Amino acid sequence: MILAPKYQRGFTLIEILVAVMIVATLSAMSVLAINQAFDRRYVAEADRLLIWLQQLGENSALQGAAYGVVSETGDTGTQLRAVIYYRNRWVAVTQPVPFPLSDEATLTWLVDSVSDEQLLPQQLNTDSTATAEEEDDLLIPEIAFLPDGYIEPLGEIVLSFATIEKQFIYRWADEAQMSAPLSLESTEP
Repeated sequence: MILAPKYQRGFTLIEILVAVMIVATLSAMSVLAINQAFDRRYVAEADRLLIWLQQLGENSALQGAAYGVVSETGDTGTQLRAVIYYRNRWVAVTQPVPFPLSDEATLTWLVDSVSDEQLLPQQLNTDSTATAEEEDDLLIPEIAFLPDGYIEPLGEIVLSFATIEKQFIYRWADEAQMSAPLSLESTEP
């Protein structure tokens, strides 16, 4: 009489190890993909800001007027607003639309500015004497895009985020390097 062999129920050690390795590999790939997606979000915001600044420069050249950038902080967060130099005064414009910065973003202006000197002189209303409130209401841009293609004053803008160490640096050319007036580079601090 031959006895039929009894089969064991369950998994072998090799089968369990293969399943664990597959799950670990898929988990690692998912974590990397999520991290890259978050990094792409910051790079995309930096690229959008570069395009917005380049658009101001192009508007300045096409319209023959100086455009500036003013940083505003409000209820919805920080945003950059375009201003135009019109009738000896900086005036806010609606196009291009203001550029909203994300809550994690910090913008640092590293520009060569002489204290108490404005980019272009501004005049208050000529029909009345200037009051302290009117002087406070004057829009004073951080940088100005001039119609001849220059950006004043010289310097750079640093865009950084609270959750990553990467910084995005916007530099503009001086008179000797006008082939690319505005450039973006990213650095690890």
